[in-house]
Amino acid sequence: MQKRVLIVGGGRVGRHVAAQLSTDQHLVTVIERDEGRCDQLSPAVSRVIEGDGADPEVFATADPAELDVVAALTNDTEVNLAVCEMAHDANPGIRTVLRIARDGEQDHGYRRFVDHVVYPAAAGAEVAAGKIADR
Repeated sequence: MQKRVLIVGGGRVGRHVAAQLSTDQHLVTVIERDEGRCDQLSPAVSRVIEGDGADPEVFATADPAELDVVAALTNDTEVNLAVCEMAHDANPGIRTVLRIARDGEQDHGYRRFVDHVVYPAAAGAEVAAGKIADR
């Protein structure tokens, strides 16, 4: 099933997630502040919005009421929390994915508007350990 996904943050993590989801035929929009990154993302995703995803006016241009999932994937946990909260306020049925920047930030009472938490360093360690154990 094709999903309408918004990714806030087009850095390393956001760019890889956007590419994978686009390959899987999902409709991916990315909000990114850096103009150069926006240019890199443009061919790979449905839509790129240049701006600060934590700015309510910029966020609203992504039409959150029509989205299935919002993934806040910047390297700033506070920005990501703000994005997930705005998404939940705009569309209470939306799924939200929160990237945390540091270990230990997994649960600070925001579960009412965050569905999934990702910590890239832990995910990478899990994959690496699996590859090592398989050999």
